[in-house]
Amino acid sequence: MKQQRKALLILFISLFLVMVGFGIVMPIMPFYVRYYKGNAATLGFLMSSYSIMQFMFAPFWGRLSDRIGRRPVLLIGLSGYGASFIVFGMANHLWMLFAARIIAGAISSAALPTAMAYVSDLLAPEHLARGMGIMGAAMSLGIILGPGLGGSLGHYSLALPFFVAGGLALLTLPFAYFFLPESRAGAEAHDGEDTARITFTIHRHPQFILFSIALIASFTMSMFESTFALFSADRLKFGPRDLGIMFTALGILGVVIQGGLIGRVVKRFGDVRVILGGLLVSAAGLLCMVQVAHVALLWIYTGIFSVGNSFLRPSLSTLVSKTSGKGGKGGSMGLMQSFDSFGRIVGPILGGWVYEINMDYTFMLGGGLLLATLLMVRPRLSPYAHN
Repeated sequence: MKQQRKALLILFISLFLVMVGFGIVMPIMPFYVRYYKGNAATLGFLMSSYSIMQFMFAPFWGRLSDRIGRRPVLLIGLSGYGASFIVFGMANHLWMLFAARIIAGAISSAALPTAMAYVSDLLAPEHLARGMGIMGAAMSLGIILGPGLGGSLGHYSLALPFFVAGGLALLTLPFAYFFLPESRAGAEAHDGEDTARITFTIHRHPQFILFSIALIASFTMSMFESTFALFSADRLKFGPRDLGIMFTALGILGVVIQGGLIGRVVKRFGDVRVILGGLLVSAAGLLCMVQVAHVALLWIYTGIFSVGNSFLRPSLSTLVSKTSGKGGKGGSMGLMQSFDSFGRIVGPILGGWVYEINMDYTFMLGGGLLLATLLMVRPRLSPYAHN
Protein backbone atom coordinates (compact mmCIF):
# COMPACT_ATOMS: atom_id res chain seq x y z
CA MET A 1 0.00 0.00 0.00
CA LYS A 2 2.83 2.42 0.86
CA GLN A 3 4.56 1.72 -2.45
CA GLN A 4 1.27 2.17 -4.29
CA ARG A 5 0.69 5.56 -2.70
CA LYS A 6 4.24 6.64 -3.56
CA ALA A 7 3.72 5.63 -7.20
CA LEU A 8 0.41 7.51 -7.38
CA LEU A 9 2.03 10.60 -5.85
CA ILE A 10 4.80 10.55 -8.47
CA LEU A 11 2.25 10.14 -11.26
CA PHE A 12 0.20 13.01 -9.81
CA ILE A 13 3.23 15.31 -9.66
CA SER A 14 4.34 14.27 -13.15
CA LEU A 15 0.98 15.02 -14.75
CA PHE A 16 0.67 18.24 -12.77
CA LEU A 17 4.06 19.52 -13.92
CA VAL A 18 3.44 18.44 -17.52
CA MET A 19 0.17 20.38 -17.59
CA VAL A 20 1.79 23.39 -15.90
CA GLY A 21 4.27 23.30 -18.77
CA PHE A 22 1.42 23.04 -21.27
CA GLY A 23 -0.41 25.96 -19.67
CA ILE A 24 2.68 28.15 -19.39
CA VAL A 25 3.04 28.49 -23.14
CA MET A 26 -0.64 29.20 -23.91
CA PRO A 27 -0.54 33.00 -23.41
CA ILE A 28 2.88 33.28 -25.09
CA MET A 29 2.49 31.22 -28.25
CA PRO A 30 0.66 33.88 -30.34
CA PHE A 31 3.32 36.50 -29.63
CA TYR A 32 6.10 34.01 -30.33
CA VAL A 33 4.64 33.18 -33.73
CA ARG A 34 4.13 36.83 -34.57
CA TYR A 35 7.73 37.58 -33.58
CA TYR A 36 8.86 35.17 -36.32
CA LYS A 37 6.56 36.82 -38.90
CA GLY A 38 3.78 34.26 -38.65
CA ASN A 39 0.06 35.08 -38.75
CA ALA A 40 -3.17 33.68 -37.32
CA ALA A 41 -3.21 30.86 -39.86
CA THR A 42 0.38 29.97 -38.93
CA LEU A 43 -0.60 29.80 -35.28
CA GLY A 44 -3.56 27.57 -36.10
CA PHE A 45 -1.40 25.12 -38.05
CA LEU A 46 1.28 25.21 -35.34
CA MET A 47 -1.23 24.35 -32.62
CA SER A 48 -2.88 21.67 -34.75
CA SER A 49 0.45 20.01 -35.60
CA TYR A 50 0.81 18.95 -31.96
CA SER A 51 -2.61 17.30 -31.85
CA ILE A 52 -2.11 15.67 -35.25
CA MET A 53 1.05 13.96 -34.06
CA GLN A 54 -0.67 12.88 -30.86
CA PHE A 55 -3.47 11.41 -32.95
CA MET A 56 -0.96 9.39 -34.94
CA PHE A 57 1.41 8.26 -32.19
CA ALA A 58 -0.61 7.82 -28.98
CA PRO A 59 -1.86 4.29 -29.90
CA PHE A 60 1.71 3.21 -30.72
CA TRP A 61 3.03 4.31 -27.33
CA GLY A 62 0.09 2.71 -25.57
CA ARG A 63 0.73 -0.63 -27.28
CA LEU A 64 4.44 -0.36 -26.53
CA SER A 65 3.74 0.16 -22.81
CA ASP A 66 1.66 -3.03 -22.88
CA ARG A 67 4.64 -4.92 -24.32
CA ILE A 68 7.70 -3.53 -22.55
CA GLY A 69 6.14 -2.01 -19.44
CA ARG A 70 4.80 1.39 -18.34
CA ARG A 71 7.91 2.82 -16.73
CA PRO A 72 10.25 3.07 -19.76
CA VAL A 73 7.51 4.51 -22.00
CA LEU A 74 6.56 7.10 -19.40
CA LEU A 75 10.21 8.14 -19.09
CA ILE A 76 10.41 8.50 -22.88
CA GLY A 77 7.30 10.69 -22.88
CA LEU A 78 8.54 12.98 -20.13
CA SER A 79 11.98 13.27 -21.76
CA GLY A 80 10.52 14.12 -25.16
CA TYR A 81 8.11 16.63 -23.66
CA GLY A 82 10.83 18.45 -21.78
CA ALA A 83 13.39 18.41 -24.60
CA SER A 84 10.90 19.66 -27.21
CA PHE A 85 10.04 22.74 -25.13
CA ILE A 86 13.70 23.58 -24.69
CA VAL A 87 14.22 23.24 -28.46
CA PHE A 88 11.21 25.52 -28.97
CA GLY A 89 12.75 28.15 -26.71
CA MET A 90 16.04 27.95 -28.66
CA ALA A 91 14.34 28.28 -32.07
CA ASN A 92 15.32 31.19 -34.27
CA HIS A 93 13.30 30.31 -37.39
CA LEU A 94 9.63 29.56 -37.97
CA TRP A 95 10.35 26.07 -39.31
CA MET A 96 12.12 25.26 -36.03
CA LEU A 97 8.93 26.08 -34.15
CA PHE A 98 7.04 23.57 -36.26
CA ALA A 99 9.78 20.97 -35.85
CA ALA A 100 9.69 21.35 -32.07
CA ARG A 101 5.88 21.05 -31.91
CA ILE A 102 5.89 18.00 -34.18
CA ILE A 103 8.54 16.30 -32.04
CA ALA A 104 6.62 17.25 -28.89
CA GLY A 105 3.37 15.78 -30.18
CA ALA A 106 5.03 12.57 -31.39
CA ILE A 107 7.07 11.79 -28.27
CA SER A 108 5.15 13.41 -25.42
CA SER A 109 2.02 11.50 -26.45
CA ALA A 110 3.69 8.59 -24.65
CA ALA A 111 3.09 10.23 -21.26
CA LEU A 112 -0.67 10.57 -20.81
CA PRO A 113 -2.01 7.15 -21.94
CA THR A 114 0.84 5.40 -20.15
CA ALA A 115 0.18 7.29 -16.92
CA MET A 116 -3.52 6.43 -17.08
CA ALA A 117 -2.72 2.77 -17.78
CA TYR A 118 -0.26 2.91 -14.87
CA VAL A 119 -3.06 4.05 -12.54
CA SER A 120 -5.28 1.27 -13.84
CA ASP A 121 -2.55 -1.30 -13.10
CA LEU A 122 -2.10 -0.06 -9.55
CA LEU A 123 -5.71 0.23 -8.38
CA ALA A 124 -8.50 -2.26 -7.87
CA PRO A 125 -11.63 -1.66 -10.00
CA GLU A 126 -13.63 -0.26 -7.06
CA HIS A 127 -10.98 2.45 -6.50
CA LEU A 128 -10.22 3.20 -10.15
CA ALA A 129 -12.73 6.05 -10.65
CA ARG A 130 -11.26 7.95 -7.71
CA GLY A 131 -7.73 7.36 -9.01
CA MET A 132 -8.63 8.61 -12.48
CA GLY A 133 -10.34 11.61 -10.92
CA ILE A 134 -7.24 12.47 -8.91
CA MET A 135 -5.11 12.33 -12.07
CA GLY A 136 -7.65 14.57 -13.79
CA ALA A 137 -7.45 16.96 -10.86
CA ALA A 138 -3.65 17.06 -11.22
CA MET A 139 -4.00 18.07 -14.86
CA SER A 140 -6.70 20.65 -14.08
CA LEU A 141 -4.55 22.15 -11.36
CA GLY A 142 -1.63 22.43 -13.77
CA ILE A 143 -3.82 24.18 -16.33
CA ILE A 144 -4.96 26.65 -13.65
CA LEU A 145 -1.46 27.68 -12.60
CA GLY A 146 0.30 27.44 -15.96
CA PRO A 147 -1.11 30.41 -17.92
CA GLY A 148 -0.58 32.91 -15.10
CA LEU A 149 3.00 31.73 -14.65
CA GLY A 150 3.59 31.88 -18.41
CA GLY A 151 2.26 35.43 -18.65
CA SER A 152 4.52 36.56 -15.83
CA LEU A 153 7.62 34.88 -17.27
CA GLY A 154 6.87 36.13 -20.78
CA HIS A 155 7.13 39.66 -19.49
CA TYR A 156 10.89 39.15 -19.17
CA SER A 157 11.49 37.04 -22.27
CA LEU A 158 9.24 35.25 -24.77
CA ALA A 159 11.57 32.25 -24.71
CA LEU A 160 11.73 31.98 -20.90
CA PRO A 161 8.35 30.19 -20.43
CA PHE A 162 9.44 27.45 -22.84
CA PHE A 163 12.68 26.83 -20.95
CA VAL A 164 10.77 26.71 -17.66
CA ALA A 165 8.15 24.35 -19.14
CA GLY A 166 10.88 22.05 -20.41
CA GLY A 167 12.72 22.20 -17.11
CA LEU A 168 9.58 21.29 -15.16
CA ALA A 169 8.99 18.23 -17.32
CA LEU A 170 12.63 17.13 -17.03
CA LEU A 171 12.48 17.73 -13.28
CA THR A 172 10.10 14.80 -12.96
CA LEU A 173 12.54 12.38 -14.62
CA PRO A 174 14.82 11.55 -11.66
CA PHE A 175 11.81 10.99 -9.38
CA ALA A 176 10.14 8.71 -11.93
CA TYR A 177 13.39 6.89 -12.65
CA PHE A 178 14.38 6.19 -9.04
CA PHE A 179 11.06 5.95 -7.23
CA LEU A 180 8.47 4.75 -9.73
CA PRO A 181 8.35 0.94 -9.91
CA GLU A 182 7.17 -1.00 -12.94
CA SER A 183 3.46 -1.73 -12.54
CA ARG A 184 3.21 -4.80 -14.73
CA ALA A 185 5.25 -7.59 -16.32
CA GLY A 186 6.50 -6.54 -19.72
CA ALA A 187 5.99 -10.01 -21.15
CA GLU A 188 2.28 -10.14 -20.28
CA ALA A 189 0.34 -11.17 -23.36
CA HIS A 190 -2.65 -9.54 -25.00
CA ASP A 191 -6.05 -11.15 -25.21
CA GLY A 192 -6.47 -12.07 -28.86
CA GLU A 193 -5.63 -9.80 -31.74
CA ASP A 194 -3.99 -6.44 -31.14
CA THR A 195 -6.65 -3.93 -32.18
CA ALA A 196 -5.07 -0.87 -30.55
CA ARG A 197 -4.37 0.96 -33.78
CA ILE A 198 -6.15 3.43 -36.07
CA THR A 199 -7.36 1.62 -39.21
CA PHE A 200 -10.36 1.70 -41.53
CA THR A 201 -11.90 -1.05 -39.40
CA ILE A 202 -11.59 0.87 -36.11
CA HIS A 203 -15.42 0.96 -35.94
CA ARG A 204 -15.28 -2.77 -35.19
CA HIS A 205 -13.17 -2.26 -32.09
CA PRO A 206 -15.08 -3.49 -29.02
CA GLN A 207 -14.54 -0.14 -27.28
CA PHE A 208 -15.32 2.04 -30.30
CA ILE A 209 -18.44 3.46 -28.64
CA LEU A 210 -16.35 4.71 -25.71
CA PHE A 211 -13.74 6.22 -28.03
CA SER A 212 -16.52 7.96 -29.96
CA ILE A 213 -17.82 9.57 -26.78
CA ALA A 214 -14.29 10.78 -26.03
CA LEU A 215 -14.10 12.27 -29.53
CA ILE A 216 -17.38 14.18 -29.17
CA ALA A 217 -16.48 15.38 -25.67
CA SER A 218 -13.08 16.60 -26.85
CA PHE A 219 -14.56 18.20 -29.97
CA THR A 220 -17.21 20.16 -28.06
CA MET A 221 -14.77 21.21 -25.34
CA SER A 222 -12.15 22.47 -27.81
CA MET A 223 -14.83 24.25 -29.84
CA PHE A 224 -16.03 25.92 -26.64
CA GLU A 225 -12.52 26.89 -25.56
CA SER A 226 -11.61 28.35 -28.95
CA THR A 227 -14.67 30.61 -29.16
CA PHE A 228 -15.55 31.40 -25.54
CA ALA A 229 -13.18 34.37 -25.24
CA LEU A 230 -14.67 35.92 -28.38
CA PHE A 231 -18.21 35.18 -27.23
CA SER A 232 -17.76 36.69 -23.77
CA ALA A 233 -16.10 39.78 -25.25
CA ASP A 234 -18.68 40.27 -28.02
CA ARG A 235 -21.72 39.55 -25.83
CA LEU A 236 -20.66 41.01 -22.46
CA LYS A 237 -17.47 43.03 -23.16
CA PHE A 238 -15.30 40.68 -21.11
CA GLY A 239 -11.58 41.43 -20.99
CA PRO A 240 -8.50 39.31 -20.23
CA ARG A 241 -8.78 39.88 -16.47
CA ASP A 242 -12.42 38.75 -16.40
CA LEU A 243 -11.58 35.64 -18.40
CA GLY A 244 -8.62 34.84 -16.18
CA ILE A 245 -10.79 34.97 -13.06
CA MET A 246 -13.48 32.80 -14.65
CA PHE A 247 -11.10 30.13 -15.95
CA THR A 248 -9.34 29.97 -12.59
CA ALA A 249 -12.64 29.48 -10.79
CA LEU A 250 -13.75 26.82 -13.27
CA GLY A 251 -10.43 25.06 -12.89
CA ILE A 252 -10.83 24.97 -9.11
CA LEU A 253 -14.35 23.57 -9.56
CA GLY A 254 -12.93 20.81 -11.76
CA VAL A 255 -10.25 19.97 -9.20
CA VAL A 256 -12.86 19.68 -6.42
CA ILE A 257 -15.08 17.38 -8.48
CA GLN A 258 -12.32 15.18 -9.92
CA GLY A 259 -10.22 15.06 -6.80
CA GLY A 260 -12.93 14.63 -4.17
CA LEU A 261 -16.42 13.85 -5.48
CA ILE A 262 -16.25 11.60 -8.49
CA GLY A 263 -15.12 8.47 -6.67
CA ARG A 264 -18.15 8.55 -4.37
CA VAL A 265 -20.56 9.42 -7.19
CA VAL A 266 -19.32 6.57 -9.40
CA LYS A 267 -19.44 4.16 -6.49
CA ARG A 268 -23.11 5.00 -5.95
CA PHE A 269 -24.36 5.30 -9.54
CA GLY A 270 -21.80 3.41 -11.66
CA ASP A 271 -19.60 4.56 -14.54
CA VAL A 272 -22.28 4.34 -17.23
CA ARG A 273 -24.81 6.51 -15.42
CA VAL A 274 -22.17 9.09 -14.60
CA ILE A 275 -21.07 9.21 -18.25
CA LEU A 276 -24.67 9.62 -19.45
CA GLY A 277 -25.27 12.27 -16.78
CA GLY A 278 -22.10 14.09 -17.80
CA LEU A 279 -23.26 14.20 -21.41
CA LEU A 280 -26.67 15.55 -20.38
CA VAL A 281 -25.32 18.22 -18.02
CA SER A 282 -22.66 19.34 -20.52
CA ALA A 283 -25.27 19.61 -23.28
CA ALA A 284 -27.57 21.65 -21.04
CA GLY A 285 -24.78 24.07 -20.19
CA LEU A 286 -23.92 24.69 -23.85
CA LEU A 287 -27.51 25.02 -25.04
CA CYS A 288 -28.30 27.51 -22.28
CA MET A 289 -25.39 29.73 -23.40
CA VAL A 290 -27.55 31.20 -26.17
CA GLN A 291 -29.68 32.81 -23.43
CA VAL A 292 -26.77 34.65 -21.82
CA ALA A 293 -27.72 38.27 -21.37
CA HIS A 294 -25.66 39.24 -18.32
CA VAL A 295 -22.60 38.11 -16.39
CA ALA A 296 -24.41 36.01 -13.78
CA LEU A 297 -25.94 33.76 -16.44
CA LEU A 298 -22.56 33.38 -18.13
CA TRP A 299 -21.06 32.13 -14.87
CA ILE A 300 -23.96 29.76 -14.18
CA TYR A 301 -24.14 28.15 -17.63
CA THR A 302 -20.38 27.90 -18.04
CA GLY A 303 -20.24 26.30 -14.60
CA ILE A 304 -22.90 23.75 -15.60
CA PHE A 305 -20.91 22.81 -18.70
CA SER A 306 -17.72 22.49 -16.65
CA VAL A 307 -19.42 20.26 -14.05
CA GLY A 308 -20.66 17.92 -16.78
CA ASN A 309 -17.20 17.59 -18.31
CA SER A 310 -15.55 17.12 -14.93
CA PHE A 311 -17.69 14.05 -14.29
CA LEU A 312 -17.61 12.76 -17.87
CA ARG A 313 -13.90 12.52 -18.64
CA PRO A 314 -12.56 10.55 -15.62
CA SER A 315 -15.54 8.17 -15.76
CA LEU A 316 -14.88 7.52 -19.42
CA SER A 317 -11.20 6.77 -18.76
CA THR A 318 -12.20 4.44 -15.94
CA LEU A 319 -14.62 2.49 -18.12
CA VAL A 320 -12.11 2.19 -20.96
CA SER A 321 -9.60 0.77 -18.51
CA LYS A 322 -12.06 -1.65 -16.92
CA THR A 323 -13.19 -3.03 -20.29
CA SER A 324 -9.72 -3.45 -21.79
CA GLY A 325 -8.42 -6.95 -22.37
CA LYS A 326 -5.62 -8.41 -20.31
CA GLY A 327 -2.39 -6.63 -21.19
CA GLY A 328 -4.19 -4.14 -23.46
CA LYS A 329 -4.87 -1.17 -21.16
CA GLY A 330 -2.06 0.95 -22.58
CA GLY A 331 -3.22 0.40 -26.15
CA SER A 332 -6.80 1.29 -25.25
CA MET A 333 -5.71 4.44 -23.44
CA GLY A 334 -3.58 5.37 -26.44
CA LEU A 335 -6.56 4.97 -28.76
CA MET A 336 -8.68 7.09 -26.48
CA GLN A 337 -6.08 9.86 -26.50
CA SER A 338 -5.90 9.57 -30.27
CA PHE A 339 -9.65 10.17 -30.56
CA ASP A 340 -9.25 13.02 -28.06
CA SER A 341 -6.57 14.59 -30.24
CA PHE A 342 -8.69 14.33 -33.37
CA GLY A 343 -11.46 16.23 -31.57
CA ARG A 344 -8.96 18.95 -30.63
CA ILE A 345 -7.87 19.20 -34.27
CA VAL A 346 -11.33 19.62 -35.75
CA GLY A 347 -13.11 21.46 -32.91
CA PRO A 348 -11.36 24.85 -33.11
CA ILE A 349 -11.47 24.92 -36.93
CA LEU A 350 -15.18 24.15 -37.22
CA GLY A 351 -16.02 26.22 -34.14
CA GLY A 352 -14.37 29.34 -35.56
CA TRP A 353 -16.13 28.90 -38.90
CA VAL A 354 -19.54 28.45 -37.28
CA TYR A 355 -18.93 31.39 -34.94
CA GLU A 356 -18.40 33.70 -37.90
CA ILE A 357 -21.87 32.74 -39.16
CA ASN A 358 -23.59 33.26 -35.80
CA MET A 359 -22.01 33.17 -32.34
CA ASP A 360 -24.94 31.25 -30.86
CA TYR A 361 -24.71 28.51 -33.46
CA THR A 362 -21.43 27.31 -31.95
CA PHE A 363 -23.09 26.43 -28.64
CA MET A 364 -26.18 25.06 -30.34
CA LEU A 365 -23.99 22.76 -32.42
CA GLY A 366 -21.98 21.58 -29.40
CA GLY A 367 -25.02 21.03 -27.20
CA GLY A 368 -26.92 19.32 -30.00
CA LEU A 369 -24.02 16.93 -30.66
CA LEU A 370 -23.80 16.00 -26.99
CA LEU A 371 -27.56 15.34 -26.79
CA ALA A 372 -27.49 13.29 -30.00
CA THR A 373 -24.55 11.32 -28.62
CA LEU A 374 -26.44 10.68 -25.39
CA LEU A 375 -29.46 9.32 -27.26
CA MET A 376 -27.37 7.14 -29.58
CA VAL A 377 -25.00 5.64 -27.02
CA ARG A 378 -27.43 5.04 -24.16
CA PRO A 379 -28.67 1.64 -25.42
CA ARG A 380 -25.17 0.62 -26.53
CA LEU A 381 -23.68 1.34 -23.10
CA SER A 382 -26.02 -1.04 -21.29
CA PRO A 383 -23.57 -4.00 -21.61
CA TYR A 384 -21.02 -1.96 -19.67
CA ALA A 385 -23.41 -1.21 -16.79
CA HIS A 386 -22.03 -3.97 -14.59
CA ASN A 387 -18.31 -3.19 -15.07
